[in-house]
Amino acid sequence: MSERVRVESVPQIKVTLGAQVVAETQRGYVIHEQGLPDRFYVPAADVRATLGPGTGSGTCPWKGDWKHLNVSIGGTDVANGAWTYVSSKPATAATKDCIAFYESKFEIHVG
Repeated sequence: MSERVRVESVPQIKVTLGAQVVAETQRGYVIHEQGLPDRFYVPAADVRATLGPGTGSGTCPWKGDWKHLNVSIGGTDVANGAWTYVSSKPATAATKDCIAFYESKFEIHVG
């Protein structure tokens, strides 16, 4: 675990776009990162939308290598609406292959 990044399990995460459920899980995580808002991660298997390659990728020294994903559901396409870590650092290994959605593009409900 890093002093800068901490991962915790979350009992319930639901991601919606209007009335459409994009993802729902009881196996999700939150990453608390110093200086940034909490980010919620859903296992890819619990995403109901279609995911495709987005534009942009990078490396976070504390979390690993990430890439953007396009999200499509119910005839709506959201460019670069989500991201995933394709390789993870030890502190965030639990979130590898999980999907995080931008709160500016989706509603994220946590319980």
